[in-house]
Amino acid sequence: MLKSSLLEILRTFTKPELIKFGDFVRSPYFNKKENVTKLFLEIKKYAPEFSDENLAKEKIWVKVFPGKEYNYGIMKNLIHDLSKLSESFITNEYTKSQKLRNNTDLLAALLERHITKVFLSKYDIVEKSYDVLVFKNESFRINEFYDSMNKLNYLKAMYNKLYVPASAPFDSISESGIYFIYTVIVNSYKNYNNYLALNDKEIIDKDNINEMFMTGLNKYIITELLDKVKSKSGRDYLILKCFYEINVSLSSEADISDYFSFKKSLEDCTDILSKNDLRDLLTCLSNSLHNIREGKTNTGINSNKEMMEIYNMEIDNNVFLWQNGLMAQNAYMSYIITAFTLREYESIEKLRTKFRNKIPEDKRENVDLYCLAHISFGKKEFNKSLEYLSMIDHDFFNMKHLIKDIQMMNYYELSDYISFSYTLDSYRHFVSKNKSVKPHNKSLSEVFCSNINKLFKLRESFDLYELGKFRKEIEENKLINKYWILDKISEIESGNKKVKS
Repeated sequence: MLKSSLLEILRTFTKPELIKFGDFVRSPYFNKKENVTKLFLEIKKYAPEFSDENLAKEKIWVKVFPGKEYNYGIMKNLIHDLSKLSESFITNEYTKSQKLRNNTDLLAALLERHITKVFLSKYDIVEKSYDVLVFKNESFRINEFYDSMNKLNYLKAMYNKLYVPASAPFDSISESGIYFIYTVIVNSYKNYNNYLALNDKEIIDKDNINEMFMTGLNKYIITELLDKVKSKSGRDYLILKCFYEINVSLSSEADISDYFSFKKSLEDCTDILSKNDLRDLLTCLSNSLHNIREGKTNTGINSNKEMMEIYNMEIDNNVFLWQNGLMAQNAYMSYIITAFTLREYESIEKLRTKFRNKIPEDKRENVDLYCLAHISFGKKEFNKSLEYLSMIDHDFFNMKHLIKDIQMMNYYELSDYISFSYTLDSYRHFVSKNKSVKPHNKSLSEVFCSNINKLFKLRESFDLYELGKFRKEIEENKLINKYWILDKISEIESGNKKVKS
């Protein structure tokens, strides 16, 4: 039973959820089989891991049916019944969290049963609760709101048609249709963005239904429709415009102006949309920036600075964390790397102070050591930085090449060419053999190694012509820790000017 779907589900339950599930299993409405309840009570003893050997079917049988001979068929059916109850429980819990859907489902049920007085009372309450200009404090996404408004107006139209024919049900059905169209537009752009993100084909099939629909929407409908929406609702205009501009900024033809148009639209919506929508849209904004700068040496902007602005927008709008209050290791580290590249060392310290305890506990220590290594480097405490790096569990830490980057920078600052050379050989071996490092990153890492080696040589044997050529090469290309390298070039140049004078 240790590999059963039942235990796989139970392992996800929090302590309060396990208590609620116990009530669920004991309820005669959901379960009338006493032996299923007994089975759960025995299994529950091994929470939260549910990995004890005593969970073997034969051992659990003895507890549920003491003194009776083991029966495979009966045990199989009991486990199946409890599995179905666990599935029903998580379905119920998910449904209860869908506030908008629950409201319209209740109204639909009341109308179907012709409970008109209660329907009108509940309708008025729901309608007033939806009469808001912003959704910042709501958990639902905007497409869910539009879909609920579509259903709410449809139900009102059906009520009027059945019971108040003189009340012009056309107005309600017209509103229902408008919100249906808003729902389609938002969902279309969301789905198409996922389609683009997951598309692994080099050449896009223009005859694909997704492509045909989006081409028609963008070419013939959206511009005129947005103008009409603007005259009806400024809020909905800003929202729909923002989703349209996501699509434009993520297309293969997008340029930096499309990125900035989307960014401006998103800024206009930060006080309107819910946190869930903002989190998704800011991810799209960072994807747009990444796609536009990918493979380009010069986009006319400082893309690292732009990335920091996106991170800060996430922090300012309280969407930097996952919905469960924790944050991804990769997001935390990406912030560190971006701030470090920009030499914003104080930003790294602030990040650590505010979010260190939000990293999942099993990853926290290693990520924190990595963070402290960068902070120490910024304070010019290079030996201390190396000490923190040496304490990282390399078997656990899955981004070894990032550790090597800052190690080599520390060795350069300490003028320790021997340690640098040793690390360089180890680094090149790791990058060339490790399949998890993408080819693009391998190329960037190899160039970074070569650039630090050049810095060592220029510092040891200064050549003004070679220095100028090296500086131009760094300025014109997208490189790891580009600004640090340029600083070191300037230091070498300045040091040699002083020697000559």
